[in-house]
Amino acid sequence: MKKSTFFIYTLFCISLFTLSCTESDDVDNAEVSELPWQANTRLAVMPQEDQETFIWYTDLLTNEEYWGNQTVVLDLSIISPLPASSFSAIDFYVVAEEEDGYNYNAPFDTSGKKITTKQVPESGELTLELDANDVYALFQNDFENNRTEQLAREGDIFLIYWVIKLDDGSVFDSRESFKEGSRYGMKVRVEDYAPPVWEGTFNFEWIEVSGGAQSWGGVFVGKTGNVNITHLGNQVYSMDNLLWDYKYGTAGKIYFDFLTGETYVEGNASEHWTISNIDGDSMDIEFWYTYSDAYDETGTIRFTRTDGANWPENIFSRER
Repeated sequence: MKKSTFFIYTLFCISLFTLSCTESDDVDNAEVSELPWQANTRLAVMPQEDQETFIWYTDLLTNEEYWGNQTVVLDLSIISPLPASSFSAIDFYVVAEEEDGYNYNAPFDTSGKKITTKQVPESGELTLELDANDVYALFQNDFENNRTEQLAREGDIFLIYWVIKLDDGSVFDSRESFKEGSRYGMKVRVEDYAPPVWEGTFNFEWIEVSGGAQSWGGVFVGKTGNVNITHLGNQVYSMDNLLWDYKYGTAGKIYFDFLTGETYVEGNASEHWTISNIDGDSMDIEFWYTYSDAYDETGTIRFTRTDGANWPENIFSRER
């Protein structure tokens, strides 16, 4: 009798536990299924390399100002439990902030200005390209600091928001969301730019040639030619022949300090340059190398730019 009673009691408890779990699961499932699609939908943003934000340059050679990077490119992907085919389009809005000016202090305008609409492809993946001039034009009547001479200013910030639309007309407006990833922010970079001064194609003419150089190097006064110089980065350049077309010159590197103007070369034949007579787009360069002293091999070329720019006036060479 006791065993029978215990068995019935056990079955009763198991039934209650099973019923309780089932009811709880039903509640949880109901909560998940009843969430609006907006709660589980977001836009993944991946900026393309070197195009994450706008860059404004002040050219240290010409003092001109211009865009170093004028186009921001963002690869986008809709992440949602809904199929991508459910979405029709995305409206994109830009909010601007100007340091010590427009929208810098509360209350902030976060409604933004619409810049474009993109249709959503079946893949749910798309690309957004933003031109700096187009973005700045949206706020030309709002900025409080003068933009006549310098379009971009230190401290300019742009925030990109989006309104994702379903075919049924419902939307997800990221301007109303506080979730992480509900916007893409970019701070405009305002930088001094040191252009690759020694890169490009250059003309040369031999204007002085020693007796040994003419005998051994295959050059003579009046001989002309051109050379190509490649920028390797950080104001270091490569040149196939550091003595232009001199027979015994070797390949090597040119090192240039943009701020001081110091220039020197390194090659396998101990090449050395002495720079003088900088005059607009031309300069004179006298050379020495390993055998200059022993065999009277020296010479000077007139080195001329072909890009329309002038040489920096502060260029000088290391002493031999």
